[in-house]
Amino acid sequence: MAVLKTTKRLSNWRAPLAAEFAAAEKRAFAWGSFDCALFACDCVKAQTGVDPGTAFRGRYSTAEQASALIGGSLAALVAIVAAEFKLAEIGTGHARRGDLVLIDNRTALGALAVADFTGMYAVCPGAVGLIRVRRHRWKRAWRV
Repeated sequence: MAVLKTTKRLSNWRAPLAAEFAAAEKRAFAWGSFDCALFACDCVKAQTGVDPGTAFRGRYSTAEQASALIGGSLAALVAIVAAEFKLAEIGTGHARRGDLVLIDNRTALGALAVADFTGMYAVCPGAVGLIRVRRHRWKRAWRV
């Protein structure tokens, strides 16, 4: 992955992000195409025009392959990618709409989500559509 000088939100970022959320409401979970990491990357791309997921797309299609790619810590991988794309880590209490959030989804790895437009929830793929996770389950956050 190439290091970018900056990743900034586009002036019209709200409409593309809303479109990503709307399209996701009809999608079924699928490793490698509609999972928490790639949904978050799609949302970053909608807001900035830059896709932080290019290095991962097409490289996995099962939970086992995703786990091998993650390398044991989703939080560590997200921190590395976020730093490469100049997405600063922030306190979860400072996360606002469109920011990336690592959530406690009651699994060992957690899940990556995106703060919604209300600011009360982060959203990530569920079996079909998006699930909403309240702030008390947000563990880390990165500013988009």
